[in-house]
Amino acid sequence: MAEPWVDQAETKKRLVSFFSAASKELHLFGATVNQTFEAHVFAGLISHYAELGWKTKLVHPGKKADGSAVVRLKFSTRGKPSGYTHAVCEKGSTRVQIRHQLRVFTAHRTGREKRLPSVCLDVAVIDDTDLDALKTDDPVPNAILCSFGEAKHMSAYAELVAQFLGIVHEIMPSSFAKPKPTDRQAHHPWPFLFVSGKFYPSAEGIVETIVARALRVRFFNHVSGFKGFPLAMTPAPPKVKKPRPPPISVVNDDDIPF
Repeated sequence: MAEPWVDQAETKKRLVSFFSAASKELHLFGATVNQTFEAHVFAGLISHYAELGWKTKLVHPGKKADGSAVVRLKFSTRGKPSGYTHAVCEKGSTRVQIRHQLRVFTAHRTGREKRLPSVCLDVAVIDDTDLDALKTDDPVPNAILCSFGEAKHMSAYAELVAQFLGIVHEIMPSSFAKPKPTDRQAHHPWPFLFVSGKFYPSAEGIVETIVARALRVRFFNHVSGFKGFPLAMTPAPPKVKKPRPPPISVVNDDDIPF
């Protein structure tokens, strides 16, 4: 049976509804399927907080002449955070922001580095912080990071899972430690890798060892993603059999006249 594909057109329609954008603005949610899938994960994480009882509000970078919001998602590592749409989530006295493609300092930064050790995360949850003064290359402090996720439009192989663990080690190594009673991660989803395809057997094997080690990370695919904001899928088209090339004729050395 063929693997299902991400239905980009239907996913964009759902994103238009989620962000209350005009239907003519489908292009806002990515030119490629990879970008559209990333936008889906961003919206899905916001909806997940809403399901957990958080009050969520979308904050846009401006308004048009008619008063409607300017929806702009960040599909690049470049760009000031203030120029893009984000969400503010509130529960009790706690307020956090959900950001798209946010640059964050590594947890291992000492401050003595000649360069800024940081990683741009596909989606990030941070303490409610004013980021208006940040420039395109300015990372946010690691201390304000609550959780994050990586979105990959592909099936997961073993090396991808291992690479994700490397990012967690750099950005949120506390996910590998035994939780403390005051651990702030208890109020937020664990760092996650979300792929649009499936997990290959070698990747599933590594995930099994991660569960056995009680590492606080999560893995999702198109079946196990955010239940309140499912990913639109469509059957993959049947594979077209390519005609077999004609056999190569064999020439004996004795037939070559030199």
